[in-house]
Amino acid sequence: MDSVAPGSAAEVSVAMVHDTGYRTPSWGASAMLTALRSPLASRLTRNMTELRYHGRRSGRPIALPVAYARHGDRVLVRVGRASTKTWWRNFTDPTPVSVWLDQRWRPGTGQVLSSDHTDYAATWKLYRTQFPRTPTAGTDPLVVISLDEAPDPPPAASGAGRRLWWRWFTLVTVGELLGFAAPAVAGVAVAQTTTLLTATALLVAGAAEGAVLGWFQGHALASVVPGSARRDWILATIAGAVLAWSLGMVPMLTNGLAGWPPLLVVPAIAAGAAVMVTAIGAAQWLVLRRHLSDAGGWIGATAVAWLAGLTVLTAVTTPLWHPGQHAALTIAIGVLGGLAMAATMAAVTGTFLVWLLRAQPHPASIEVGCSDE
Repeated sequence: MDSVAPGSAAEVSVAMVHDTGYRTPSWGASAMLTALRSPLASRLTRNMTELRYHGRRSGRPIALPVAYARHGDRVLVRVGRASTKTWWRNFTDPTPVSVWLDQRWRPGTGQVLSSDHTDYAATWKLYRTQFPRTPTAGTDPLVVISLDEAPDPPPAASGAGRRLWWRWFTLVTVGELLGFAAPAVAGVAVAQTTTLLTATALLVAGAAEGAVLGWFQGHALASVVPGSARRDWILATIAGAVLAWSLGMVPMLTNGLAGWPPLLVVPAIAAGAAVMVTAIGAAQWLVLRRHLSDAGGWIGATAVAWLAGLTVLTAVTTPLWHPGQHAALTIAIGVLGGLAMAATMAAVTGTFLVWLLRAQPHPASIEVGCSDE
């Protein structure tokens, strides 16, 4: 482990927690870690946790989801099909590791216990108390993690990630719903007018949507990111929203892509869609990077959030909208779809925000944000 300074397991583990460059061995592991970081993790990923350690030879920081059994100050991880895996070999000697338990990082030391060890049978029996479907007599290696003694977390920090997520989810859902009402109403109001007037009205409404969404998001961020300027966040959100709406109206203003060579149509649509879903996140990243490390992931997280939200919006409104409907009904359907879209977008971005704050090296952000790393 040449990438960390020598010292006690606790010292090394603290350094690991403050490192935000952890890698996962596969896409499946990354997906599982995303689920573990969700506010609903305690329900969706029972008996699962995240390990953080450094590779024994490479020194590379690694994050890994594992199933575990806990008994007091020991965490037991069974290595099923050990011959097809290599990660557990990092623990052939006592190795510092951090484990995410009880909404905080717990430093400790991990070591492999093989089936020929004198303590193996008793340890396997302890593992089976939480996983009774495992064989009575085991042969799989067990990684036994002995947790360092740690003080109890302050009451204010317990469950802070869930509180942050619900606060963000509530404020951002309301903000995007109110903001989306502007283009929804504007689209109906100017539907029978000229193309230029329709485009202008939608751009203004898109700016209003960005302003409202930015205000609600900025209000939620102000309590967890010290020093963040709500005005800058609002202006960035407006800029991103206007850019997204501008690209969305290109087909309307240019008669679609008629006359374009077929080989250029698909790349043009893909490029336009990519810019549309990343526009707000990229603009907000310019502000967020001043306050949080590793903030670049915000662009991808918001892109996924908007893709999911727009998919939900389409799924909700398409079966309900029909030609010739009364304007009030059309608006109501749009608002319903907007609510579903807003909730989806808020849930995804909130999950990433909790994770991002949890990974920060700055104690102030962690203390008021979501966890007590």
